[in-house]
Amino acid sequence: MRPLPVPAALVAWASVVVGPTAWWSVGLACVPVSVVALVALLPVRVTAWQVASAADADDVVHAGQFTDVAQRRRAGRLCADFDLVRDLEPRRVAHVERLLWGALAGLRGSLVVREALRVAENRPGLATAVAETTRELADLDARVDRFAAALRVLAEESTAPECDDRTLDSALRRVAALDPI
Repeated sequence: MRPLPVPAALVAWASVVVGPTAWWSVGLACVPVSVVALVALLPVRVTAWQVASAADADDVVHAGQFTDVAQRRRAGRLCADFDLVRDLEPRRVAHVERLLWGALAGLRGSLVVREALRVAENRPGLATAVAETTRELADLDARVDRFAAALRVLAEESTAPECDDRTLDSALRRVAALDPI
């Protein structure tokens, strides 16, 4: 939080009154005003939450958006595993983060289809559409599960004390090569 000019002015005035000589008073009075001016010149630090809150609803995916408990747990595990590997090679981790966002967005988009399939009545002619949709969901689940398994292995290897850099790099390349969507 940026300091306000009013307290700085009060401190400057108090410095003028308390200073032993006129030169000291002027010198002391400039300090709080200078600090406020320097702080005002600093760029504002943007947090990840501010970026997320400024983004469109389609661009932000978090576990709270998943109404299905199993999918919410799945998304939470994916995010927890990713949090463990954030400190590895930045270029590949950024690619894995994009893949993770795509996987979470795909899972979030499938919630509507899953709910519709759950409440669908068995009618003649609907079996083909249900079978095709179910196959596509199974394919999505399989790809996301492969990505999650590779990410989990990477997270476990990154926290293991005996793991060397070559093994970590190989596991990170393996995760980055997968396409969950």
